[in-house]
Amino acid sequence: MTAVNEIIKDEKSLRKRKRRKLSSIGQKIDCKISCLQKGYLSEDSRKQARARADLANLRRGLTAGPGERVEIWRLTQVDVSDNAPDEPTREEFAVHVSMTLYAAHQQSRTKPMHRPAEGLGHAARSVVGYGDDENPSARARFDALVMSSTPRELRRHLRSFVSLLRAKEIPLDYGMLVDDIVCFQRPGGAKAVRRHWSRQYYDFSSTDGESSETDSTAEDICSENSLHNSLTNTKE
Repeated sequence: MTAVNEIIKDEKSLRKRKRRKLSSIGQKIDCKISCLQKGYLSEDSRKQARARADLANLRRGLTAGPGERVEIWRLTQVDVSDNAPDEPTREEFAVHVSMTLYAAHQQSRTKPMHRPAEGLGHAARSVVGYGDDENPSARARFDALVMSSTPRELRRHLRSFVSLLRAKEIPLDYGMLVDDIVCFQRPGGAKAVRRHWSRQYYDFSSTDGESSETDSTAEDICSENSLHNSLTNTKE
């Protein structure tokens, strides 16, 4: 591990980072993944077997669309209105992507790969490094992810980047990620998500002892005031 990454690791352990408030869908996914993770890492063989089977099924959905794999319906189900369109809603897409990515991230790992308050920008900082210790290959993957312009492109780059996090055993907050993916799909949301990840990436230089975004909510990230333009507001 490089000296810079050691510093980042030490700062994370010394500084109390608060988690951004999750939306209702973010809370739901946080709960589902936390339960899966607990079962997967459990010493109870029956619980572990059930969790392993669920994660294996979720991994089969990595390249499928929301609702296309019947065996994971109960794990990726999202409440939708009666007049919802035929195509997946923003929430259905975000939940499917987040759940299947976590399944790939946790595979064969004995440490928890879902960690509250570890946003994508924070995780990127840990794997990319900084200054002379920056990893060019990891930086290229992160840059490609950040510059995604469509949900389909975002999904593809997220899968590539999560594979890198898995290789380095760097965890990620999947409750926060699902909120980010929902926000990304809203008009103007991509800009807000990029800014959010940028703030996380450089968060280790904060001098107040805590993250500057601690009081933000998922809705704040995509609010009209945050974006300074007209966004479509949806009710949870």
